[in-house]
Amino acid sequence: MRDSSTQSLCRRFLPLGMVGLLLALPVRAEPAAAFLETPLPGIDKQTHRLDDWRGKLRVVNFWATWCQPCRSEIPVLRGAHREWRRQGVKIIGVALDNADDVREFARQAGIAYPLLLAEEQGPALMQDSGNRSGALPFTLLVDAQGRILQRHAGPIDERRLKQWLQEATGKKKPAAPV
Repeated sequence: MRDSSTQSLCRRFLPLGMVGLLLALPVRAEPAAAFLETPLPGIDKQTHRLDDWRGKLRVVNFWATWCQPCRSEIPVLRGAHREWRRQGVKIIGVALDNADDVREFARQAGIAYPLLLAEEQGPALMQDSGNRSGALPFTLLVDAQGRILQRHAGPIDERRLKQWLQEATGKKKPAAPV
């Protein structure tokens, strides 16, 4: 039988030892790291990583051609691409769809920003970037160092996207497009 002072010490310091042990364990990397480094084919038939645009402020939009709310926000993203690209902002679409459908839709909709194809990887990538529900569309603002600054599930509107970009760049209005 242990003496009561030993039991008392164990009760007092064992929790502190457990905290120390937990603090010594390696911390899991921020989910954005794996998400940004995942190779994805583009509709340009090249393989890209979202980190290929490191050094730029990135708006990453998960979408699909069959998703009506996704389709409705395309004009907002096209406008942001046109207005903010000179400020170092990169709009990137990540489609949870097949290449042929995305290429055809991009052609019809006049999308000029990069489009990547996540297909089956899409739900896992969205979850890794903070979209636990799997909702589409899903938009992220990722800074030049790869940190996720903002997340939004559902269609993003012009007001919200403009506010994100103004806060992140410190600019009220982008330079006039040429």
